[in-house]
Amino acid sequence: MKKVVISLIAVITLSSCSLTSQTTIGSNKAFELGDGEHGSFKATVKNISRVAVEVCETPMCGTEKKLITLQPGQQKTVRFGANTKAIFKNNNEKQADVKLKVTGDTRLTMGGPNY
Repeated sequence: MKKVVISLIAVITLSSCSLTSQTTIGSNKAFELGDGEHGSFKATVKNISRVAVEVCETPMCGTEKKLITLQPGQQKTVRFGANTKAIFKNNNEKQADVKLKVTGDTRLTMGGPNY
């Protein structure tokens, strides 16, 4: 019985893990989340800046696909499949800021070459 309780606690703890971040994206730059092999995840994204932010997805060895454009003040939840990269693009001359809450597989790389 003790092993069952410990296993149950571990499952509940691991399934309720989340990652929260407030991220600044420079002008004409992008922030990448989840490059490489990982499980699926979802991100609740709130655009807290004065410029629009594009949310894109790229599968491993695949083509980038634009999912949504978040206008200033807008919030959406976006689901990403296993082994895909989430890309948050700021195609503006001013910096952008987003709040992220990520659930699911949170063992994700962050940053990117253009960050």
